[in-house]
Amino acid sequence: MLQILLLPILMQSVSPPAEYYEPVFSQEVETTLENSADMQPEALIATLERFADDGDDSALEVLGELYSFGLFGFGRDPVRACDYFERVGNRRPDSLHNQGTCYFVGDGRAQDYGKARELYAAAAEGGWIMSHCAYGNMLVRGEGGPKDAEQGVQLCRMTAIAGDADAQTDYGGYLLMGIGGERDPVAARFMLEQAGSQEQANAAFLLGQIHTKGDGTPVDHAAAGEWFAKAYEWGRSDAAYQHALSLARRGFRMEGEEMFVAPGIMTEAIAWFEIAAETDPDPEVRAQANEMIANSKRLVAATPEGD
Repeated sequence: MLQILLLPILMQSVSPPAEYYEPVFSQEVETTLENSADMQPEALIATLERFADDGDDSALEVLGELYSFGLFGFGRDPVRACDYFERVGNRRPDSLHNQGTCYFVGDGRAQDYGKARELYAAAAEGGWIMSHCAYGNMLVRGEGGPKDAEQGVQLCRMTAIAGDADAQTDYGGYLLMGIGGERDPVAARFMLEQAGSQEQANAAFLLGQIHTKGDGTPVDHAAAGEWFAKAYEWGRSDAAYQHALSLARRGFRMEGEEMFVAPGIMTEAIAWFEIAAETDPDPEVRAQANEMIANSKRLVAATPEGD
């Protein structure tokens, strides 16, 4: 049934809505969430399910989010979360988007790019802001249907201009790589900085790479390190090693045969290499971090006091 409803949408390109959808939650649901700290988890769920049984779609959306993200101390249950989102059907675009994510990620449902693409398109048509770029990304990669990089990038651009941090990151990445249009590292940096101001970890990581390479801007290892540190703080565990490298590049240099070491900066780099050795998701990087710890400690130890 849902595919029949989606067919007219998929026969045309997704266009920007007159206004974006703002999720509405009933007064009963809002009051229940405000009082949730005083409720047992079972009572919270039972109350929201009672509202849902009475036709309150906002209760279904909240129940889905509770189990999708593990909120309010609940363990994640992706299958149950997707069940709640699907009970909303096509009556809320935010729920349609969440249904799409169930199938896109393959979390709670078997992965199905075709179905995810249909659901993201429907959610975008309904005005859910992040669905435009989610659908656009699938167009760029040709996931679940024909590839159309130019249209996909424009959908992400539209959402980025509207202020969505994830779309700003995706669009900035496309500008940086020249996907769906000409490569523009300066515009990419501007867009990624907008996302970074909203604590988007992936944007911060890309900005660290831009300043490391000097891509459309002078090489600046201090600025790179600041962005890598923020990326780590905001959830990119692989950014610790990159931040340590940025510090090491500032703390050690060779001029001809003469070696210059800044012990204070190198000591800080060692601390970040130690973090990377413990937390980086890549075992090869963890091994490299341990090597850098040993090498950096030898450099610091060999540096005369006062240098």
